[in-house]
Amino acid sequence: MRIRPGFLFLMLSHAALPASCAGTAGRAGTGGTRNRVPSSGLGVCIEPGVIDAPETRGERVRTLRLMAVGDILLQTENGKEPFERINDDLNGRDILFGNLETVLSTSGQRSRKRWVASAPPESVRYLKEAGFDILNIANNHILDLGREGFVATLDMLEKNGIAYVGGSAGRQSRRGVVIERNGIKLGFLGYTTGRLQRPGDISLHSLRERDILADIDAVKSRCDFVVISLHWGTENCYYPSPQQIRVARRLIDHGATLILGHHPHVIQGLERYGDGLIVYSLGNFQFDTSLMPGRIKSSMIVTVDFDRQGIADHAVIPCTIDENALPAVAVGAEKELIRKWISNLSGMVSSGRITRNWWFEEIAGEYLAYNWESYKYRIGRHGIAPLLECGVWLITPFCLNCYAGIVRKRLRALRAGGSA
Repeated sequence: MRIRPGFLFLMLSHAALPASCAGTAGRAGTGGTRNRVPSSGLGVCIEPGVIDAPETRGERVRTLRLMAVGDILLQTENGKEPFERINDDLNGRDILFGNLETVLSTSGQRSRKRWVASAPPESVRYLKEAGFDILNIANNHILDLGREGFVATLDMLEKNGIAYVGGSAGRQSRRGVVIERNGIKLGFLGYTTGRLQRPGDISLHSLRERDILADIDAVKSRCDFVVISLHWGTENCYYPSPQQIRVARRLIDHGATLILGHHPHVIQGLERYGDGLIVYSLGNFQFDTSLMPGRIKSSMIVTVDFDRQGIADHAVIPCTIDENALPAVAVGAEKELIRKWISNLSGMVSSGRITRNWWFEEIAGEYLAYNWESYKYRIGRHGIAPLLECGVWLITPFCLNCYAGIVRKRLRALRAGGSA
C-alpha cells in the first residue's frame, strides 16, 4: 500500500532555530557569555572546499565527521530501493544520523490521522546498508501503529545495530546515546513537540526546555560534545519562529554543540551561534513529495567536522528528491538554485528580520489550509470526535494569531495598492 506523506501535527507551542552558516556577532537578547563567532557574510557553506568556513579551514584538523539528513519514510514508487541514488554519497563519514519518520511494522492499532506512515519490518535493511548509525524516533509518526508498532520498530533497530534517541520501550531511559569515533565522544538526545497519545509503559521525549537542559547536564559528563535532535516547527514553513530561535540559542548557551531540526518537510536555514551550530530544519530526505509544494523536493546533507576543541568545519550538500521518492545529490543549475535558496533562508535568520508578527503573516495561510484539510478527512471518516477537536483548534491562541497575521497582510496589500 502506498503511503503518502503529510501530517496533522498541531503545533500550539513552537520552538525553532534560525539558520545560517554565517555566525552571529553577539546579538542583544541571545543570552549567555560564550564567545560569538563573527559573521562571515556568507549564508551557507556548500561542500568542503567550495566555500571556506570562517576562521577554521587550514588551521584545524577534523577528527570526526558527522553526516546528518532529514526525514526518512522508506516508501518508494515502482519498487525502487530508497537510497539507491545516494548510497555512495553517504560514505566518507564517521557517524550518519537521520530522522526515522515511519514505523517499521505493518501491524498494530492504526492511528485515526489522515496519513499513517509505516514500512515493512524488513525495510530496516535499507537503513543498515546505507550505514545509518543513529536515528531520531521522537516524532509525530512513530506511534502511527500504537504501542505494538513502536516496540516493533525499536526491536528491529536494535537487532540491526542501529542506535536511536527520543524514546524507549520503558520509562527508564533519558540518558541519551553516546557514540565514540576516533577518540571523540558525541552524546545524542532527541525530542518532539506535539500532543501525542502515549501508551503508559513507553517513553517518548517531549520538547520541554527545562527537561532538555537537565538532560544536557547529565549527558555532558559522559561525552565531549552534545548533539540535540528536535522534531519541531511548522510544516511547509521555510522559517523558524522567533521562539524557536530563542530556545535553540539557549540550548547552545547551556552546553549543546549541535542542534539538528526536522518536521517542517522543507529546508530551513543554518546558524553558527556561539561555539555551536544550529540547523533549523534538515527538510525531507527520502520521502514521497508528490502531494507537497515544489521546494519540498529540495533537500540537503549537512556534514559537521569535530576536532577536540569542538566544531572545526561544516558544509551543506544540496540534494533533490525525485518522483520515486529517491534522494540524490543535486548537480549543475539545480544545485546552485538550492544553494542560493539555503543562503537566503539563512540570511533571514542572521539578519534578525524574523519577528513574531512577520512570522505569523508568512505561515498563516499554509498552516491553516494544511491542517483544515486534515481535519476534513478525519471528520468525514470518524465523525463527532474530530469535529469537536477541530472546533477547539480553530480558537486556539496559535490560530487566532494566524487570523491576525492574514488580516495584517491583506490590509498592508490594500494600502500599498491604494498608494500606487
